Amino acid sequence: MRKKLRVGFFSLSCCEGCSLVFFDLEENMLKALDFIEIVDARLFDGNHPEERLDLAIIEGGIQNERDKDDLVAVRKRSDYLIGFGACATVAGVPGMRNALPQQMQKSLQKKAIKPIKEKVYPINAFVKVDYLLQGCPVFTHELLDVLVKLYHGTKPKLEEVPVCKECIERENPCLLFQRIPCLGPVSYGGCKALCPTERGQCIACRGITKDGNFEALRELFRKMGVSEQEIHNLFTYFTANPFEKKEGE
Repeated sequence: MRKKLRVGFFSLSCCEGCSLVFFDLEENMLKALDFIEIVDARLFDGNHPEERLDLAIIEGGIQNERDKDDLVAVRKRSDYLIGFGACATVAGVPGMRNALPQQMQKSLQKKAIKPIKEKVYPINAFVKVDYLLQGCPVFTHELLDVLVKLYHGTKPKLEEVPVCKECIERENPCLLFQRIPCLGPVSYGGCKALCPTERGQCIACRGITKDGNFEALRELFRKMGVSEQEIHNLFTYFTANPFEKKEGE
């Protein structure tokens, strides 16, 4: 029998909701404990920084120097590192402040208890990340699937397909045809089109695709009568503004 994976769960700037997903595995969590050993986790029994890890699972973005220092330290003691949820993979909810007006951002920096960076970063901005487990929060079945693959020596691969593909597979009526602004065409799937299936717009909690036609989608929103502010908000709920660089040139 293979030895158990030595695993650590770590939280940076976030709500720790993704770590709680592990508890939601319920019976599957007991199965997971057959092949993983949790040797470091604040939500379990505190931190053990001297322990070497086969796998580090990190949630949260980098908002201050302490976040960065903690991230670098975990990377050094881990053989494999996973970005766990939207905050770690795309800056997520804390990263919403990246799209705030400059004056408001300066005000936040002055009021912050801890010195904060000029913006919130995903963890791969500072260290090598071996896999991005996306979502807000992550899905329990995806977490378990990744743990099983790593235990058996298989490295998981990120399936880079848009949400639209999953809507088609589920035979969902397109929200855009119903004049509901949705980022499905330019957002990574893997969520089984959870929100559009319930007639909720996709807001890219799993990140935006590298080759999405953002300009065409923005123009469609404009033709639908969506305000510029709402368009801006939609594109920046979870990710960096894809138009920022182009518009700044």
